[in-house]
Amino acid sequence: MLTPSFELFQDDIFLTIAIKAPFTKVSETEIFIEDSDFKFYSKPYFLRLNLPGNIREDGRETANYDADKGTFTIRAPKQTPGQVFEGLDMLTKLLAPRGDGSAKQPTIEVMGEESMLPSDALDEEEDIDWSVEQTPFIETSVLADGHKYGFGCLRSGVFKRLQSELCEVVDVRDPDSVAPGQRRSQRKEEEANKFDDDHYLADLYQDDIVQHLLSFRPPWDTLWKQLSKGGKRRDLVTLTEEEKEKMRKLPNKEYLIDSSLLPSVYLGLVDIIFCYMYSYRVTEGEHNVESGWTISKLSATLSWLETFSSLQEMLVTCYRRCLCFPLHRHWSLLETVTEDTCRVLALGRRQVLKCLLDIQTILTDTDQRYILNDLYINDYCVWIQGVRNEKLDSLAAALRKINLRKSDVDLSLEELEAAAHSAMEEQEGVVRKLEKLSLKATSDTDSDDSSEEDEETDSEEDSEDTDSSVHSTDDHNTNTLKKEKRTHCDDINTQTDDSVTPTDDTVQQTDDTVQQTDDTVQQADATNTETDDTNTEIDDTNTQTDDTSTQTDDMVHAQMSPELKRLQL
Repeated sequence: MLTPSFELFQDDIFLTIAIKAPFTKVSETEIFIEDSDFKFYSKPYFLRLNLPGNIREDGRETANYDADKGTFTIRAPKQTPGQVFEGLDMLTKLLAPRGDGSAKQPTIEVMGEESMLPSDALDEEEDIDWSVEQTPFIETSVLADGHKYGFGCLRSGVFKRLQSELCEVVDVRDPDSVAPGQRRSQRKEEEANKFDDDHYLADLYQDDIVQHLLSFRPPWDTLWKQLSKGGKRRDLVTLTEEEKEKMRKLPNKEYLIDSSLLPSVYLGLVDIIFCYMYSYRVTEGEHNVESGWTISKLSATLSWLETFSSLQEMLVTCYRRCLCFPLHRHWSLLETVTEDTCRVLALGRRQVLKCLLDIQTILTDTDQRYILNDLYINDYCVWIQGVRNEKLDSLAAALRKINLRKSDVDLSLEELEAAAHSAMEEQEGVVRKLEKLSLKATSDTDSDDSSEEDEETDSEEDSEDTDSSVHSTDDHNTNTLKKEKRTHCDDINTQTDDSVTPTDDTVQQTDDTVQQTDDTVQQADATNTETDDTNTEIDDTNTQTDDTSTQTDDMVHAQMSPELKRLQL
C-alpha cells in the first residue's frame, strides 16, 4: 500500500481533505469517517488520519475527484461548528495511530520508575520552571547494552554495534561504557584545551567579517516582527511541499517519556536549534559542506550525547563550544544567535519543525552523521508536532531573560581582554613616544639648518662689510697718494720756477712729466675699479698701483736730477 500525498484545510463548519491519488481506480474508492478517525482506501493508496477534532457524517459530506489533477477533495462537517483544529499541518502526528494506553504496547518503552504517562501527556503536563536546575535521571548501574543516550535517553548499545562507522561522529569515546557525569567532565576538559587565546583576540579586535554577519537578517526576523504586532502563527509560517514530503516519510511513533527526563528533552532541542542558528547566520542561509560539522560539533547534545539539567547550563555550554571550535568566535555574534533562537521558538512548533527538517537534510548529506538523525533528529521531528506552542513561548521567554556574562563560561575571557587592552595601551604609549622623538629630531634638524643658514647669511654680510671697508680704505689711500704726488710735483715745480726761470724747456719737460704722472694715476684708478669684486684682486691692484707710483717718482726724480745739478752748479 502507498501513502498518498495529502493536505487539510478548514473553515468554521467544514474540514477539507485533499488527497492526491493519480493512479487510482475511482469506482473502488472507500471512505470511512468516525469522530476523529478518518480512513481512505483506493487501490493502491491507503490513508488513515488521527484528527485533532471530531467530524461526522450527516448528509452534508461530499467527495469529488479531479481527473486532470488526480486529486480527491473530501469535505466533512465538524461535530462542533466553530471549533479550530490545531496542527493540521503536523502531518506525521496526523498519520500516527490513536493510542490506547492499556491495549497496546507503546512504540517506545518508558524509562524510569512507574510513572506511565498517557498519550496526551504533553497537553496536560505542568509548566516547567526553566530557571530551576532539574535533577537529571541517573542510572544506578550499567545496563546490558550500556549507558543510555539519544532522544529521551531511550537508546543504548548503538555504538557497540556500529563502532567502526561512528568513531568520528561523536567526540566521546565508547559512550556505552561512559557515564553521563564522566562525559561532561571530559567535554569540559576538551573545551578548555581547545580554547585559543590568539584566535579569540583576533576576532575581537579584527571584527569586520563578524560585523557583516551581525547585519544579516534571516527570514524569521520578519515573521517574528509580524507576530509581535499580533499576527497568527498558522498564517505566518507555512510548510513547503518538500517539507511535507519529508514529514510523510517520518516513522509513526508514540513517545511516552518519563517526567524526570522531559526537561532535558526540551533543553536538548534548544541546544540543537541554537547551533543550527549559528550555522545559518555564519553561512548567511546558504549551507555548505561544513554545515553538518558545525551543527554536530557545536551541539553538545549531538557530539557528546549530553543531557542538560538547566537552561543556564545549556546556554553556557553553547557559548563555550562556539568560542572554542568554529571559525568565527565573537561574543556579540553569540548574543545575536541567542536572540535568533528565541525568535524561532516564539514562532511556534511549525517554525521549529522547519528547522529540524533542514537539519535532517544537512546531516543526511554528511558522511556518517546520518546516524545522528536516527538518534535524535527524526524523533525530534515527530515529537515536536505534539508540543504546545505555549510551552515553546515560555522556553523562549526564559532564554531571553538569561543575562550571560563572560565570567560564566569559565574561559578567563575578562582577564584575557584586560591583558590585551593593557598591552595595546602600552604599545600605543611606545608609539606616541616614538612619534614625539621623531618630531623632536625633525625640529632639531630644522633648527640646525636654520642656524647654518643664519651663519651663512651673517658671514656673507660680514664679507660684504669687509669688502666695502677694504674698498673704502683702498680708495682713501689712492686719493691720499694722488694728493701727495701732486703736492710734491707742485713743490718741485715751484722750486724749479723760482730757481730756474729762464729754463722754459726744462719746465715744459717737467709739465709733461707731471701730465704723464697724472695719466699713470688715472690708469691706477681704473685698475682699482676693475678689481672691486674680490679682495685678492684689490690687493694685487693696490700693489701694482704702489709700484706704478714708485716708478713715477723715480722717473720724475730721474728727469729732474740733471736740471737740479745744473742749478747747483
